[in-house]
Amino acid sequence: MVGLEAIAGALNYIALALLLGQLVGAGFLLPDGEPKNLRRSLLAGATAALLIFLTMAVAALVIQGAKLQRGFPSVELLWRYLTMTQSGKIWLARELYGALLLIFIWIVANKGAARNLIRAAAVLSVPLVASRSLTSHAVAVREDTLLIVNADAIHLIATALWAGGLIALWRALRLASKQLHQPLSWITTIVNRFSRLALVSVALLAITGPYQSWIHVGSFEILMNTDYGKMLLLKLLLFGVMLCIGALNFLSTRRVLARAVSRNENDHVAGKTALRRIGIESVIGLLIFCATGLLTVLPPGVHVAHRTAAAARPPAAKIDQAAEKTYLPAEGATVKILSPAAGEIFTGDRVPIKFRLIAGKRGHHVHAYVDGELMGMFESKTGTLNGLKSGGHALELRVVAEDHQSELDAFDRVEFMVK
Repeated sequence: MVGLEAIAGALNYIALALLLGQLVGAGFLLPDGEPKNLRRSLLAGATAALLIFLTMAVAALVIQGAKLQRGFPSVELLWRYLTMTQSGKIWLARELYGALLLIFIWIVANKGAARNLIRAAAVLSVPLVASRSLTSHAVAVREDTLLIVNADAIHLIATALWAGGLIALWRALRLASKQLHQPLSWITTIVNRFSRLALVSVALLAITGPYQSWIHVGSFEILMNTDYGKMLLLKLLLFGVMLCIGALNFLSTRRVLARAVSRNENDHVAGKTALRRIGIESVIGLLIFCATGLLTVLPPGVHVAHRTAAAARPPAAKIDQAAEKTYLPAEGATVKILSPAAGEIFTGDRVPIKFRLIAGKRGHHVHAYVDGELMGMFESKTGTLNGLKSGGHALELRVVAEDHQSELDAFDRVEFMVK
């Protein structure tokens, strides 16, 4: 199931990058007087990418439902997920927005593909790309949540502009050189325009990338010893390789093309070299999206540290915490469970929780225990418990310090029923 989630996530990221990249390519990168069928080809590619995104979003919804129901999900379960959870409501809003954007792009393509309308479509596609941050790991971070979600959104947009724009550039150059026989000066113009876009994108990635990595990993030890950290290292390695090839294109390929144009040469070798290097850079960009798709389904490294620390406790501490474990003073920290209510009955194995947390001097987030077993940690004030068996259960939320291990003498407890 994790593999299917990762594939769906990767295809979602790739589709959004292709959507934004090809719209930007058609609206901003192509020189004036370009062949109209080239602009239409990029618009068709953007339309196909948006259709793939909408389709894969439906697939991801079914996969999520299958995880909850442990089988093909019922319509009732999916409807409850879409109408009763924050992530479900975001899914509905995103699909509706994507469908409206698809209609707009189709109208633009059938009205002569005017440049200004294509640019408007490119701008309208940016919120769709950024919306992925609303269901990412960034939302679960309690402190500076708005800053972290915005940083994640900027990171996604910059990645889509660079990697998606590269693929659009490669498509445009391939069509222009092999089918439309455009001169080398035309190729040089579009490569120079993209280089400026890539430079800004890389600068944004250099700022947001390390910040996000630190938030979700937190230490070198976690980076090296968790699946999330290892996948992040692979992503960083791919990014480094892509950056080196991008630097080669920026410092070398552009100069080779400019030199050939200044000499009034139509150097096909230079054009082929540029196309090959841009193609290699594009492939690495796709691999980065695949790594990102897997990162979205892996628990962040700091969350794994919570579970590892809990697993290291003596069994008695898990079963009878009040008797066996010493808690630190609350120092003003309190937590109150708002949902589920005492005695509330739920259908299915998914139980949404909501609570009010006062951090006090040392509190940072809460650990959620169900029947004495640690089920997760929550930095936001809402969450969901998954995989609960039928019968009565006791939920306990315990306030925890920022070190993820020191639990405070501040908790709340409620009993509920699953059927």
